[in-house]
Amino acid sequence: MSYLFLCSLGPVQDFIATARRSRDLWYGSWMLSELAKTAARAIANQEGQEALIFPAPENIIQLQPDSSLNVANKVVALISSSPQEIGRLVFRTVSERLEALKQDAFNNIHGLYKIDLANKQINDLVEYYWTAVHLKDETKYSKVRSRAESLLTARKNTRDFKPFPGDYLPKSSLDGSRESVIEETSYPNGPSDPERENKIKRLYQKYHARSGERLSGVDLLKRLGKLNSDLESKFSSTSHFAALPYINRIGPQKYNELLIAIADHFTTSGWDLAEKDGTILYESRIPDWVPTPQTQELLRKKLVDELNAKAGKIRPGPYYAMLAADGDNMGRIIDAQTSPSAHRALSIALSKFADQVSGIIGKHQGCAIYCGGDDILAYLPLHTALGCAAELERTFRENVNFTAEKEGTTFRPTLSAGLVLAHHLTPLSDVLDMVRMAEKNAKNKVKDKNGLAVILDKRNGPSREIHGKWQVLDARLNSMISLTRVGAFSKGTAYDLQKIQRLFGNSGIPPETVSNEAYRIITRKRESGSNEGVDIKIKEAFESWLKVDGISAGDLSMELIIASMFADAMNMANGDEIQKTNKEAAS
Repeated sequence: MSYLFLCSLGPVQDFIATARRSRDLWYGSWMLSELAKTAARAIANQEGQEALIFPAPENIIQLQPDSSLNVANKVVALISSSPQEIGRLVFRTVSERLEALKQDAFNNIHGLYKIDLANKQINDLVEYYWTAVHLKDETKYSKVRSRAESLLTARKNTRDFKPFPGDYLPKSSLDGSRESVIEETSYPNGPSDPERENKIKRLYQKYHARSGERLSGVDLLKRLGKLNSDLESKFSSTSHFAALPYINRIGPQKYNELLIAIADHFTTSGWDLAEKDGTILYESRIPDWVPTPQTQELLRKKLVDELNAKAGKIRPGPYYAMLAADGDNMGRIIDAQTSPSAHRALSIALSKFADQVSGIIGKHQGCAIYCGGDDILAYLPLHTALGCAAELERTFRENVNFTAEKEGTTFRPTLSAGLVLAHHLTPLSDVLDMVRMAEKNAKNKVKDKNGLAVILDKRNGPSREIHGKWQVLDARLNSMISLTRVGAFSKGTAYDLQKIQRLFGNSGIPPETVSNEAYRIITRKRESGSNEGVDIKIKEAFESWLKVDGISAGDLSMELIIASMFADAMNMANGDEIQKTNKEAAS
């Protein structure tokens, strides 16, 4: 007798999103994938690898602990054993894997903490649900799978609510709900505490906590799990990704010299650097490691001297990109697979795409936080972010070649993506919220999906968002980037268009009249840093955007502003100055 078995592990978004540092984000994503992989391995060991429908790895080795395979939080399999037996088996093996991860983290704690409370918090972390439906005839697979999905949803909606383990203690700085397990005596007792410096040092050394951070047992799992492993070494801070265009400009030799010299200054001052990457190129990050103003000022001066001596007056930019992408029409595509073998073939295609994601992101100097099937989350430097997103979209479209028919309409899998250009000091939870919003807008605000949405979140001004279709919006942005890089028009052009939209956009004047006025302003502009009028091909480009593509002056201004961010980062990375002789080639 065969059963279609579905199991789900959580919490997903809430657990991942409770992050203050890059490490919190990385570990939360990695751990959930690791637990889902454990569930799939338990089923494969009991029923055979061919029982797995989703995920559908090439071999059982890919399901081993610490493998590079990322697995989504749901597992689908065709089993012949008792569903109750498989359900208990999966729960037991997932619990054992969580216990091993917990012990790995707790072995790295070298200070006092409330171990019983920490254990309860972690043991209560995972939400596990399963359902199974008898599959008598594989030709009824679609109907049975739909029934199983409905039952799983119902089970989640009637989930168990356990008493929350805890006491009247300071709350976690990450999630605001669980209690801190670090003894309060470990924290400085105000700015006049004579032991302030030593306590701050010990907090990081023992718990990887800052002086103002209260951490729960779950938080300690994120901070200290897989500490100093090969997995962790692949991950860097948001500041590092913001610094990458600058690092590209100065070259690896000068960058390594800077790392060594600056780290030596910290050590001489009695402090160890928490992160030895591009983070230490920013004066604004020094207070993260050193609490005393006098030492901060000394290290700032040393940093400025080193940067001036080895790289001149140019400084790294403060912005990086976060990418979130998700497949479109996947529900319809899955529903169209009418047999376990067809569903497995789709899973294999998604796995093959996921296998390429990390390599594509790495090629663009980014880091994949998560890449399970059609779901991607990654850090990227500004100078490669747009190109990386475009390559991911193209690769997905080429690899996941399935169709679904509904009411005479053919649906194909496509990829929608959200990009956020964020300041490296913006709280990570805020950036995560924005990138999820950008991803959602790429799907919901773009007709037939397959969209791109970009949010620029400036610390000193309002956020700006653009969205459009792949191969249309990104092509226009690339044209603007090329023109901006060679100074084909002044950067004030964007703000003039913004002013036109503000004055006339809601005045009742016909849109074509507003576009004509915007174009008239463009024709009177000068090249950047020149008295020459803009080239005829530049005028033609703006005429096409305003009058043919129908982009409003306000939307075009936002696209130009965002394009200038990418262009500045590319010029920084390549060491380019504005080359006016290249205007014609750029246009």
